[in-house]
Amino acid sequence: MSARRPAPTVPEDLEAAIELLEAAPTDHVRGLAVTRLGPHRESREQATEQTPAPRQTQTQTRTQTPTVVLVHGLGASRVVWAPVVPDLARHYDLVVVDLPGHGASDPLDGTDPSCLAVGRRVAATCAELGVVRPHLIGNSLGGWIALEMAADDAAASVLALAPAGLRIRPVTPNPILRVNRALARRTAPIADALLDRSLMRRVVFATGSSNPAALHPALARGMVHALVASTAYEAMLDACSRRRFERRSSVRVPTTVVFGDRDWILPPANQRPELAPPGVDWQRWPRCGHAPMWDQTERTLELAHRLIASASGATSPARMEHSSPAGDT
Repeated sequence: MSARRPAPTVPEDLEAAIELLEAAPTDHVRGLAVTRLGPHRESREQATEQTPAPRQTQTQTRTQTPTVVLVHGLGASRVVWAPVVPDLARHYDLVVVDLPGHGASDPLDGTDPSCLAVGRRVAATCAELGVVRPHLIGNSLGGWIALEMAADDAAASVLALAPAGLRIRPVTPNPILRVNRALARRTAPIADALLDRSLMRRVVFATGSSNPAALHPALARGMVHALVASTAYEAMLDACSRRRFERRSSVRVPTTVVFGDRDWILPPANQRPELAPPGVDWQRWPRCGHAPMWDQTERTLELAHRLIASASGATSPARMEHSSPAGDT
């Protein structure tokens, strides 16, 4: 069953995006909370409601507005994508999902916490919403999940931002992850007030961003709330410690992987190009931490537009907006 509420189709700015992504989801499907946005969302939903045909048949074509699904990482929620949502929602049908046991989604309740299983649950949720083989943008654990979905032929393209799972052998997760969780829990009662201060943001998000003081205080608060409230954190972290991404040869869609040179969550041992899909566009960005969509927002958006346009056979919005009129030099 899917429960739906009305919502703005395109947030105007970062603050509006944060407020929207922290509000109740537009849909709740298969236990996952989803916020749907985009210029064509309302007309598409109205057409779907008036047409009795199955919703699972809306695959990506050149004549459709591309659908982009955003998949966050461990201990995060939909709000992590706020910096890029206003721009993406202007150009695409956007689906922003909370993973199981995160944000407004239901707990895992004993279900398989592996990235493969979670990816298949996200794909099934998308299919029930009428979205088949969307373009995927994932961060950290969400990047690994996106790669698993692509290996199942459930994606049109993948932009993996600092994806987990690209290591030679399964190892114990970075201790920083458990430290961050403990710190968030201990400071939760006073975090809202403290995170208004740039010094506090610099301390709390030092491992996730190359410029944590620049994070919007509301985004910082939302991330701490998500980290504290996650009921799947330990289960999904433990599942990752026994696995890695194993299905590189099954990914046959355009794929780009981005790592920052200041990623303290997934240092170089976790950044192995030979474990990524064949033909991957592998990029390493300077002055960038574990969340490229925070530290290099404009570059992330430009890359996303180009990848989606290439995979869709369309013209990149970034190119259209920055191109000169005919005849100019």
